[in-house]
Amino acid sequence: MQRSMRAAIFALAVFSGFAYAQDYPSKTIRIIVGFPPGGATDTLARMAAARLQEQWSQPVVVENRAGAAGNIAHEAVAKAPGDGYTLLFTSTPLTINPSLYKSVGYDPIRDFAPVTMLATVPSLLLVPTVSPNSTFEQFLASAKASPGKMNYASAGSGTPQHLAMELLKSMAGLDIVHVPYKGGAAAITVLLAGQSDAMFAAFSEAVPYIKGGRLNALAISSRKRSAVFPSVPTIDESGVAGFEVVGWQGLLAPASTPKAIVDKLHGAVAEGMQRPEVRGRFDTMGLEYSGAGPDEFRAFLRNEVPKWAKVVAQSGARVD
Repeated sequence: MQRSMRAAIFALAVFSGFAYAQDYPSKTIRIIVGFPPGGATDTLARMAAARLQEQWSQPVVVENRAGAAGNIAHEAVAKAPGDGYTLLFTSTPLTINPSLYKSVGYDPIRDFAPVTMLATVPSLLLVPTVSPNSTFEQFLASAKASPGKMNYASAGSGTPQHLAMELLKSMAGLDIVHVPYKGGAAAITVLLAGQSDAMFAAFSEAVPYIKGGRLNALAISSRKRSAVFPSVPTIDESGVAGFEVVGWQGLLAPASTPKAIVDKLHGAVAEGMQRPEVRGRFDTMGLEYSGAGPDEFRAFLRNEVPKWAKVVAQSGARVD
């Protein structure tokens, strides 16, 4: 009797969610972004908002709530009603921050319903053109031959590029000193001056300096090579098997959002991103279109959280 009652309640909930989705959306949708206007996350959020608005003829606005590496926006959406009218567009820090901060006010898995991972972006391992290490293999050999003598720059403690190098150090058994700077631009400036031995940088940051002949890319952090630099090998294929670090950009909803609405959002965003001019913008930004749906996106997040928790613990990185 209890089993049949639970089944009836579940069926009613599913039906109610489906019925609600039929009328969705009927008012303005807000997409909250935890970073300032102009960056990759904000740009992609606005692209997604424009596609949704075109298809549904309802206002879709992007609201920037910058601060605490996205935590302010993450917590706001985690506590928002699951009605499909408050969404989150965010990136890699969602899965890293819970390990870096004492308290973030949300759980990246429990408190969100993944909608779609829109894009991924690899990092490139860079060295100055004057570096004696012209290949990844030479870089590994130099680091192992002189433990504690080489250093690497980063955009700051706890940033994805910092932790990417810490993961490489752990997997390859390297002893390289971390020197954090205030932002990626400052770190690259030091690298250009030859005052640092190496650094990981986001694809979009690195490309101008590589094409300008000022920095060399030794390897790429993704599991497959880039069409932009097909001659640059992956770290995985260059002797550190299993290494993979990719930044990501994606759309999420509060955990209580009905599956029917999540699926409707995913379908609309996926359809809107098929235009050649839209996909062309991904290429110019150094991003790879993903389009992963709710289930695939959730599986990805479940893997990322413990991976970065381990790296943060080993590196001792803290923000507060």
